Amino acid sequence: MNNLMIRVASLDQADTLQEIHAAAFSSNARFFPDDMEEEDGEEELSFRSLIEMQVKVILSIFDNNNLIGGAVISTDEHNVKVLERLFISPCLHGNGYGYLTWEKIEKMYPSSNGWRLRTPSCLINNVCFYVNKCGFSIVRVEDVGNDGIGMYVFTKL
Repeated sequence: MNNLMIRVASLDQADTLQEIHAAAFSSNARFFPDDMEEEDGEEELSFRSLIEMQVKVILSIFDNNNLIGGAVISTDEHNVKVLERLFISPCLHGNGYGYLTWEKIEKMYPSSNGWRLRTPSCLINNVCFYVNKCGFSIVRVEDVGNDGIGMYVFTKL
């Protein structure tokens, strides 16, 4: 972890980022209810498309030159940075990579108007990580479905 580096993702990393993202998402599947409702219109994330479009910042996270995760960052109409995704290979969860990555991202992309992110309310590990480790505050809950799962909205100034 001493050699953690973050770089803007390149097209040749898209497939590996896709695989790591899918694995990280799958590792959380057990926390979602079986009858969870999907949001309408939510398309599958394609790192190849995101990198090609260059509308958002797509980052690759490396440890000792091994690609271990990624992040997706955008900026909203109020010039607030939005952390859309932050993911680390599940085999490395719990080892401090997420926190170290967040610290580096915050330094690389300072925002005088703050940061925002959303995470499902059933992912308590994510909630604790963003509040207790990264200094975010929960400001509201959105999109609560019949399944009782909503999206916590976090901000950090």
